[in-house]
Amino acid sequence: MDADAAGEPASSGRPALRIDRGARATRTWLDGESWVDLVTGFAIDPPALLDELVAGTRWEQGEVLRYDHYVPERRLGAMLHPDAHPLLRQTTMHLQSVYRVPFSGVTALQYRTGADFQGLHSDREMRWLDDTRIAIVVLGVRRPFVIRPRGPWTRAKADPVPAGQGPDDLVLMPGEGDLLVMGGACQRSWLHGIPAAPTTDVRVSLTWRWTSRKGRPDTNPGYLDGFQFGDRRTRPGWRSGPGGGPRA
Repeated sequence: MDADAAGEPASSGRPALRIDRGARATRTWLDGESWVDLVTGFAIDPPALLDELVAGTRWEQGEVLRYDHYVPERRLGAMLHPDAHPLLRQTTMHLQSVYRVPFSGVTALQYRTGADFQGLHSDREMRWLDDTRIAIVVLGVRRPFVIRPRGPWTRAKADPVPAGQGPDDLVLMPGEGDLLVMGGACQRSWLHGIPAAPTTDVRVSLTWRWTSRKGRPDTNPGYLDGFQFGDRRTRPGWRSGPGGGPRA
């Protein structure tokens, strides 16, 4: 399931640097407690990294329970070990050095074309959402990354607005080796998603997470819990697809 270690040793016996540790972050404050950093040009030679990870990862497709049946996720995923590739290892060390918290990961997602997408959501599976960090290295084509303030659930269902078209939406365009980090109360107060896009090119995201586990945990159903109705036996909100494997 892990990516191979293509390009691991350099001629000196040390792994070649696959990240630019001096790349500068631009921070956008979403509100008084939530922010997002964007580091352009973080990964070195992103086309080569994209090829290595796409070819060297065993991608799998999961299924999500929606009401009474499972539907395939519109993307592929994998769980990677931080030591599986120099990019993963170097990014893990960099994130822990810069943000001073022990990130866990790595989750990989592959959007094969613009028809693959992820709806607006927050990473509520972390449960403790008052102070979190979610770091994403994005390889491949630039596509909109939409961040929207969380509104009342009933209003969102009754008056849906496409991601990127809301009056308060923040639309970023990470890709080609950029690093994006959401922090503070972003997962409690904001949603994010990757809408469908008019492209045939691949996008791969690599994600690290951390939560302080402080404050009141969020006990509402999350993405993995699905939507279940009726008196039948409760089923998992996510399951392995035809290829098996974990949800990423």
